[in-house]
Amino acid sequence: MAILRFIVKKQMSINDCDGSGVSVRALAASGGIQFEDLQAEVYRLRGKLGPDRKKGYNEAIRRMVRGGAMSEKEQRTLLELGTRGFAVGTDAEFEKFLRYAQALHKRMLGDPKASPVALAIVGVIANYAVPSPTKAGRRGQILAKQSGHPVRDILLGVAGGAFGGLQMSGWNPIGGIVGGVVGGVIAGIKGLC
Repeated sequence: MAILRFIVKKQMSINDCDGSGVSVRALAASGGIQFEDLQAEVYRLRGKLGPDRKKGYNEAIRRMVRGGAMSEKEQRTLLELGTRGFAVGTDAEFEKFLRYAQALHKRMLGDPKASPVALAIVGVIANYAVPSPTKAGRRGQILAKQSGHPVRDILLGVAGGAFGGLQMSGWNPIGGIVGGVVGGVIAGIKGLC
């Protein structure tokens, strides 16, 4: 859990698209994963699954279940999380989605059978502060231009990154969490920049 708190704290400190690579590379390296390889794997997965972000998210979750990283119950939970997240189009809808994700994360923390991969995915989403696409400034304008709402890109980045990181680390949950989930969030953000 200390690793997850550290990861979330690192993610919440990201203020722009240009300066985020150094800390992510360090985190990925601590998980035994090369960040550039992970990022390439995330983009390869996206390219293979096509431009439909929701389809890509769902397929990444299903592949993690097939790989044994999560249970079928967790698959249903994360697919529902994705369904709600991809429906987000406004800041008000995002706030409602965020409350749902935080309540889900709290319930999962109380479940001794919860996998670390599912906990990390839900934890990152529940604790991530997505910048408003309506805010003034260059970054806000970029986010508004390229996405209905940034949460869609973050969801796909987290799922794709977790899948790529787990695959690259031989399905080692700690390596997958440290390198995959963090790298996936950054890949999701960089996809907007």
